[in-house]
Amino acid sequence: MLELTDDVMAQLKGKHPNPQPTTLGSLLFGPIDDGIPESVYSEISGEMVRQAALRTKGSGGPCGVDANGFRRILACKSFNQSSTKLCEAIAIMTRTLFTTYIDPATIEPLVASRLIPLDKGEGAVRPIGVGEVIRRIIGKCVMNVAKGDVVEASGSLQLCAGQKAGSEAAIHAMHTVFEADDTDAALLIDASNAFNALNRATALHNIIRFFAL
Repeated sequence: MLELTDDVMAQLKGKHPNPQPTTLGSLLFGPIDDGIPESVYSEISGEMVRQAALRTKGSGGPCGVDANGFRRILACKSFNQSSTKLCEAIAIMTRTLFTTYIDPATIEPLVASRLIPLDKGEGAVRPIGVGEVIRRIIGKCVMNVAKGDVVEASGSLQLCAGQKAGSEAAIHAMHTVFEADDTDAALLIDASNAFNALNRATALHNIIRFFAL
């Protein structure tokens, strides 16, 4: 981990630029679905939250509570019914988040991340964001329900979507192609900071309308 010098801070800010402006040509227009039926996520329960907490690992986000802390809060019998009630409350919150529109400004603490600068070598910085553990727990619960839909939607474009060792398979496949006798060269394309420069508000706007088509 690097110290927060002026140079490191400047690199971190450079890797998190303001989003590109939205143009009329980049927006989709059309009907919007009324929303996801509540029944889709009805199986998310307090017990599912507790099981997700037991499977969650890693350090904490901005609040400072790591996975071990949440595991104790949500799954330890020492708290009697308090843990059970909290798990039920998180289940209700999860179902609400994924079936109704929520003003993004009201859930900023939930989606915030702790930014850590790691040494990438040669003076470069690799930013690592550590999100809140409770967000990871919610994500596990949602994926229990929507995993099949996510895999179908992403198809072969996302190697981490339900495909075991997908990234490793891609590496071996490219290595085989590169070592083949009829291969003369390999072209590497790297769009500089493309994801962070994306206008996410525009992306969400288009996603809602794309899946309503």
